[in-house]
Amino acid sequence: MVDIPSLLIGGAILGAALNVIRGVSQSEEKFNFKKASGAAIAATIAALATVSIFDVSILGGPIQTITLGLLAGFGADYSLSRLNK
Repeated sequence: MVDIPSLLIGGAILGAALNVIRGVSQSEEKFNFKKASGAAIAATIAALATVSIFDVSILGGPIQTITLGLLAGFGADYSLSRLNK
């Protein structure tokens, strides 16, 4: 079984990646790998920073942990993309 912090970090990175994919798919510009990889790196760092402040000892199970990670990662990347505009 995977431990709770690993699930939370994995979920956060997945959530950040989903928002990067959403942003790339909605863009009208030609795909720019350098821009997309920079966004992914910034989103992952922000997601890891967000996840590190949660008290994971009170979470119920793996589904709640992954959901919290997805929300943290997606929210962190969405905030970064709004700040960049």
